[in-house]
Amino acid sequence: MRGVVFILVDAAREENIGAAARAIKTMGISKLCLVNPVADHLGERARATAHGSNDILEKALIFRKLPDAIAGIDLVIGSTAKKRSVAETYYPVENLPKIILDKEDAIKNVAIVFGGEESGLSNEQLAQCHLLSTIPMYRKYPSLNLAQSVMVYATYLSKVTLTWKKKTLHPPVESELPIIRNKARQILADVDMQPENLIYPRIMERLMLMKKDDINLFHSFCKYYLKKYHGRVK
Repeated sequence: MRGVVFILVDAAREENIGAAARAIKTMGISKLCLVNPVADHLGERARATAHGSNDILEKALIFRKLPDAIAGIDLVIGSTAKKRSVAETYYPVENLPKIILDKEDAIKNVAIVFGGEESGLSNEQLAQCHLLSTIPMYRKYPSLNLAQSVMVYATYLSKVTLTWKKKTLHPPVESELPIIRNKARQILADVDMQPENLIYPRIMERLMLMKKDDINLFHSFCKYYLKKYHGRVK
C-alpha cells in the first residue's frame, strides 16, 4: 500500500512529538517513526499535545538508527533549514507533491525525515537521504520549530495522500527507484566513478527526480547496457 511516512530523529521534547502526531493525522498521514528519541513519545505531555491523535503515538515505530527506519522506503527526503553544501540542491517543500506524483506507480512509499530540535539532521544523516528539502522562509531567524515544520510538510504532502487514496492503481510488484539506484551504481562502478566523487551524489539525486516516462527510458537504456557489458538484462 502506498504511504507517506514521517520520521523524527533525536526528538527531545514530548510536546513536539505529540504536536507532530496531531499534524500528520490532520492531513491524512498515519505513519510516524521515531529514531533514537530522547523524549517519551507516550509521556503525559506528548499525549496532551497530540489531543485526538494518541493512536498515532501508540502505533509509532521506534528505531535506534536512521538506516533501520528507512529500510524499505523507496524515496527518502531529508528536511533541513541549513544549506550544508553549495553542490547540493534543496527542493522547496511546495515542489515535493509534484516530484512524488510524477513517479506514478514507480514508488510505493516516501519518507520525510526531520532532525532534532537543537541541530537538525547531521551531514551523515542527510547523506542517507535521496533528496533534500527545505521550507523557504522570509528570514533565517527565528526559524520554525520541529512541530511547526512537520505541520508545513504534512500540509503539502496531504495532496499526495489524497491523490493516492483516490487512485485504484495496484502497487508495483517491485519498487522501481531502488532498482534504478542499483543499476546506476553498476554503471558508475564500470566507469570507475566512486561515491566520493563530487559528481556521484549529484547523478544519484537527479535520477530520483525522474518522471515515470523518464524511468521507463532509463530502464530501456540499462537493458541494452547490461546485456552488452554484463551479459544480462536485469
